[in-house]
Amino acid sequence: IPAGAPLAEYKRPGLIAKVMEATAVMWRVNNGLTKSHPYESRPHTWPWLRRGIAYWGRGNNGIYLMGTPILWWLSFVAIIVFAGFQVVLFLRDCRGMHDRLMGIRERYFESVGFLSIGWVLHWVPFFLMGRQLFLHHYLPALWISLLSLVGTLDLFTRRMSRRVRQVLMLGLLLITIRMYFQYSHLAYGTAWTRQGCERSKWLGSWNYDCKRYVDLDIKPSITHLDIPTPTHTFSPHIGGAPLVITANHDDPPEAEHFDPLEHENKLNEPAPRIDHDKLNSDATRLNQGAIKSATTSSAQTVTSDPNPAHVDENFVGADAGNPAAALSIPAKND
Repeated sequence: IPAGAPLAEYKRPGLIAKVMEATAVMWRVNNGLTKSHPYESRPHTWPWLRRGIAYWGRGNNGIYLMGTPILWWLSFVAIIVFAGFQVVLFLRDCRGMHDRLMGIRERYFESVGFLSIGWVLHWVPFFLMGRQLFLHHYLPALWISLLSLVGTLDLFTRRMSRRVRQVLMLGLLLITIRMYFQYSHLAYGTAWTRQGCERSKWLGSWNYDCKRYVDLDIKPSITHLDIPTPTHTFSPHIGGAPLVITANHDDPPEAEHFDPLEHENKLNEPAPRIDHDKLNSDATRLNQGAIKSATTSSAQTVTSDPNPAHVDENFVGADAGNPAAALSIPAKND
């Protein structure tokens, strides 16, 4: 830095100022993402898992963001049950009925209530955003709601016998494992069947493509070759009777598969980069070639004329070189 150069001075922000500035920048940038997307969704559809997100697809495999429905729905039910209990308990408290809720009211509010507040804080702010949103924005709130589900099951089954609690937990575990393997084909892009894919669509809004998977109901078509026996062994004409081979297909040809995700990826591919330097050099080279060709053509025209017209320096005008059309100016004698 040269001596005497002006130096800029900035006020060093504190922790709170940095957090506020970063929050304002993130809010502004996120609100600027307003373009539509074929797999976007709104926050009110996330808790009941209305639709997922297609990430990748090739051939008979595809990856689609899809949660385990039993956990997704039960976790949301745990939040709704807590909210419902709080409304009922508040109304009963207003009437002087102070219910203890089997002795777990305080613990229920301190544990599940705290988690429910965290779920609201991670879900409600998305309603204020005008940008494109996706199901994966709900994942932080989902983890909190899963903890609420665990706390609800623990508190409301405490007074049950040990065997009943074990049966309930084991049944929920087996259902969860069964659904995990059922939808793992979408999560990991493994091989699947079209029938299994169609059976897994419990909601019509789950728009993952089942046509890409192998259809077990389609039997391989058998091709029949009918070779007719010639009626004449000799023909007076040139050549013999043509041998006709016909092929009969039992099943019509399968319709060509169209993958909207692959089509969208092709549309979003960046345009090829234009090398302006190369274009300018090519244009300059073409111009130089055109000038050179024109000069060569003119030189050949002048050389090919055996009797060029005599141009007298005493003739002036546009028709110099043509004595019939120009005026003659006599030279001045000294």
